[in-house]
Amino acid sequence: MVHGLCARRGFLLGGLALGATLSTRPAAATLLRGLPLPVLVQRSERVVVLQPLESACRYAELAGRRSIVTDTRVAVHQSWRGSAVGELTLRTLGGRLDGVGELVHGQPLLELGVHGVAFLKLGRDGKVWWTTGMAQGHYPLTDASREALLLPDRQLPTLANPDTSAVKQLIGRPLEQARALVQRATLP
Repeated sequence: MVHGLCARRGFLLGGLALGATLSTRPAAATLLRGLPLPVLVQRSERVVVLQPLESACRYAELAGRRSIVTDTRVAVHQSWRGSAVGELTLRTLGGRLDGVGELVHGQPLLELGVHGVAFLKLGRDGKVWWTTGMAQGHYPLTDASREALLLPDRQLPTLANPDTSAVKQLIGRPLEQARALVQRATLP
């Protein structure tokens, strides 16, 4: 009889636990593998100081699926790696278009007028650029002066192995000190 009571209690507790699990919202978290600075630099064709000027959302075909993308026209003020260009288009996944919103966790947040350092790679179309490593390839600046400090992107998710990441090395650094770190990471 005791065995039967325990079995029923276990069944009841198991059922309650299952019900609680099914009735709660699933945890939502994004985890990116933190890229070390040399890897972030190596995977980037350009590293620039930029300023977003204007952005527009549109639909694009990506991996056989219609998705919303945001194209941001940016002014390049300094080039730390790669050729300098006056303006370029930087694309991020997600946005709001025709009353439909699409949020892609881990994408950088490019705020109009806010200067930042960006690690860039050219898209397959040869026309638009993407940040390398998603939000870990974009660092807004506290201001546009030489003493500006690099900040984490506001959309930066949790990083696996954060202690060896470029984010750990760059956040809080003055602009010129960050530039020297990037140039050292570029050397063979």
